[in-house]
Amino acid sequence: MSVWKGFVGRATELAALAEALDDAARGDPRTVLIAGEAGVGKTRLLEEFEERCGGRDLLLARGACVSVGAGELPYGPWLAAMHAVEAEVGAAALVEVARGEQAALSALIPVLPDPGSPREGGQLARAHLFSLFLELLGRLAGKRPLVLLLEDLHWADTSSLDLLHFLSRNLRRVPVLIAGTFRTDELDEDSRHRVVFGELIRGRTTTYLELSRFGREELGVMLGGGLSAEVITKVHDRSGGNAFLAQEILAAERRNPGGPVPDHLRDLLMMRVDGLSEEGQQIVGVVAAAGRPVSGALLEAASGLPGPALRSGLRDAMTRQLLVRTTEASYQLRHSLTAETFYQDLLPGERAGLHRAVATALAASLGREPSPVVQAELAHHWFHSGNDDDALFWTLRAARSAATVHAYAEARRQYGRVLDLWRRVPDAAAVGETTYPRLLDEAAEVLDYAGDPQRAVQLTGEAIQVVGVDGDPRVLAGLHEHLARLRWRANDTPGAVASARRSITLLDGLSDPALKARAGEMYARVLMLSGHYRQALREADAALAVAEAPVERGYLLVTLGTVRFLLGDRDAGVEQLREGLAVAESTDSKENILRAYTNLTYCLQMLNRLEEGLALARRGCDLAAGFGLRMTTGMVLVGNAADILLDLGRWDEIERLIGAVLPDEAADDLPLYLQYVRAEVCVARDERDAARDILDLVMSRSAGKTDQDFVGHAYTALAALEIADGNWRAARRAVDEGLAKLGDGEGAFPALRLAVCGLQAAGAAFALHAAPESWLGWADTLEQRVSSAMEALRLAGAGRALPVAEALGQVAGAELLRIRGEPQEAAWTSVAATWAQLGHPYPEAQARLRLADSLLRRGATTALHREITTAARLAAGLGARRLTRELEQLAGLAGVVLQSGPASEKPADDTPNWGLTRRETQVLDLIALGWTNARIARSLDIAEKTVSVHVSNLLAKLGASNRWEAALIRRGEGSAQPGGDGGQ
Repeated sequence: MSVWKGFVGRATELAALAEALDDAARGDPRTVLIAGEAGVGKTRLLEEFEERCGGRDLLLARGACVSVGAGELPYGPWLAAMHAVEAEVGAAALVEVARGEQAALSALIPVLPDPGSPREGGQLARAHLFSLFLELLGRLAGKRPLVLLLEDLHWADTSSLDLLHFLSRNLRRVPVLIAGTFRTDELDEDSRHRVVFGELIRGRTTTYLELSRFGREELGVMLGGGLSAEVITKVHDRSGGNAFLAQEILAAERRNPGGPVPDHLRDLLMMRVDGLSEEGQQIVGVVAAAGRPVSGALLEAASGLPGPALRSGLRDAMTRQLLVRTTEASYQLRHSLTAETFYQDLLPGERAGLHRAVATALAASLGREPSPVVQAELAHHWFHSGNDDDALFWTLRAARSAATVHAYAEARRQYGRVLDLWRRVPDAAAVGETTYPRLLDEAAEVLDYAGDPQRAVQLTGEAIQVVGVDGDPRVLAGLHEHLARLRWRANDTPGAVASARRSITLLDGLSDPALKARAGEMYARVLMLSGHYRQALREADAALAVAEAPVERGYLLVTLGTVRFLLGDRDAGVEQLREGLAVAESTDSKENILRAYTNLTYCLQMLNRLEEGLALARRGCDLAAGFGLRMTTGMVLVGNAADILLDLGRWDEIERLIGAVLPDEAADDLPLYLQYVRAEVCVARDERDAARDILDLVMSRSAGKTDQDFVGHAYTALAALEIADGNWRAARRAVDEGLAKLGDGEGAFPALRLAVCGLQAAGAAFALHAAPESWLGWADTLEQRVSSAMEALRLAGAGRALPVAEALGQVAGAELLRIRGEPQEAAWTSVAATWAQLGHPYPEAQARLRLADSLLRRGATTALHREITTAARLAAGLGARRLTRELEQLAGLAGVVLQSGPASEKPADDTPNWGLTRRETQVLDLIALGWTNARIARSLDIAEKTVSVHVSNLLAKLGASNRWEAALIRRGEGSAQPGGDGGQ
């Protein structure tokens, strides 16, 4: 609500808002954050901007956060904004743009019809909701530019902040402007608000405006004419230029001319309240406790005032400029500071009484199904009234409603309060209409969805203890099955296996096919992922025999197909995977559809059907985007596609693939299985600092993770980095740690990959005379590991291992010859030919380097020239600078002149200018190495915000839409468009 009628100053801020709107109207979405202390004029600036938008054909809507239960009302500002959109376009138009997704979108647009059917839960469902909302906003903006104004975001709930962050980073090529305000003096150092606002401010599409206080002249204009310079100076000195405080000081001066004026804002505001009638103070108290605009009916019921007294009190409060009427026939305090000050001045008993009155009035006005926001309000008011029974009842309902709309942070907070209240309410089970173990498990699921699987494990473990070993075996089996899922997500693989096994044991002899199928599927899946394939096959077969529900059968078929493939029955495995995909599609089980695509893609890669696997992965990525799961499950398929592109040597496409789905400034958000692919490329391109940063991140986030394929990939990448750095002992340590982590699992291929990498480390060390003789024993151990892995793979494949496994087996044999100083030429010739036949250019080039080294020792000049030239051409095409440099060194020793392919480093004079400043060029060079803004800032000793400005400038000059494209342009692998829009 505005503080003064006229508008003063803020020309720079208004111009920035106008520029952001112009950009958005051209299809370049923008976010504007307006910050400042309380009372400095943020709302008034938005009002003025809104007024100036009046002559344009815009769809403009406002939404505000409220102080009541700050952070407890799910999606508060978005619900308010969409209510305003509904008032502007009508409910029918919203149904139209929802395009059949009304049920899901009703969480954010309550006017949409919701049949009340069960909704899938979890982060995938939340991501789906966010993506649907993103698309809906785009369709709304397709008719006319959309402007959303969100006020008081310092009171926003976490889910609202997450949605704002998601939209700001993912809106593309649609005319949408989002502008929000927040108080800078309301943010705790470790608050989610500070994190989100910081990330938004660093984003390229965000404009940040921090409002300063008025100068003396501006303040004089704002306060109005007729004031002497002496009065203006006095008010300015006392208020410091804060607009709201200045108004209150001037009002106090006028109420008490020549008398004393309080120094503190609290005392100034209470001077207004103290002059109110008793009825007026009662009304102000109700509005302050409600924490939001209050309708006349609710105000009458909560205040207990009869009609004449209510009207008299309202008139008094409005005359004294404490209360104002909103556009929807409700009443609110003129400024939130007034509400906060009055509320804080109340005695605890007075506050409790007001909350009780508001809660009673709200409960009396309820419809059949109160919204999640109303339930959260009732929970808040009953809790602060001290009525534990009603607080427990409504807080549990609010928790469940928040979880239903995927507001898991808010649900987590409510469940925490429910668990506290449970201990204080004598007959809690009757009031809450549930049991304590069921409540604990219910809360655990929400905590898992909210990103705290460790605490979720504790709660479900407590539920198991409460039921006791002699409790209902069905209940215990269900709890252990859930505990297995939670432990897996908490990276506790042994614990997950143990819990799943316990669930199966408890169900032995019982007739509960649905629970048996669900528990069996979970047990089979964790056994498969931890490398126990044969046991996983038995458990999955047993579960499939009792599974009745198509959804469960679909999950089991995908697991069975994958296990059969891993055990060597490859054709049958692929066929069963396709069957599982068909069942998943028939049940519209989005998670399992994408899981089937993921596992099929993996199998095709293992069969070296790379182009087929790549096409399937891309189709899965498109499906994930259509499901609204691009940034969650879809990223797994992006990882699979990237891994195949790595094999094919199409490394530039990896960065383009990532850039197409990932917003700027979000490299750390990539899933771990995509991070290690990036690391492998960085090692090959001699960007070792970037590779180390990536792998440090991977290792720090994967403690306890024993997924066989992940371990094989991640530790191989780490060992390859140590080899590139010449840290032979560190490479050996990485290999040993990875093999130990694989344990007794049946994942022969990951073990083979790691053991071969160890032999490569030993071979390089022996070639440079940097390995002690004791390493021969380590090489022998690795040879045994390779032999056992190849034996297992060939046995499973009817005498023939997977194509890449056969090639790795040949590499192992050649490396052993190198380690032992024996002739290697024939071995490396065979290795190079195998990789060439498989279509893997990087290992082929590596093998040709080893072969060329052997030929140099023999003096075979013609063959040497051929191998070096072929390997150099492959390395240059890949951009494998490290390998190129090694080939150049070998060519120099052999007297071979390499005519084709770029040098490992371009001369500085060959770098195009693109109109960049020296500092922008430095920043671009570091972006090309994959560095984040934070790391660039540390390296160049400048502020991270300054780096963000340089990034925005250089992107515009290059005509690049994001930092990934800029990196490709810097490497000479993309085309710059100087003077282009650059996404501005």
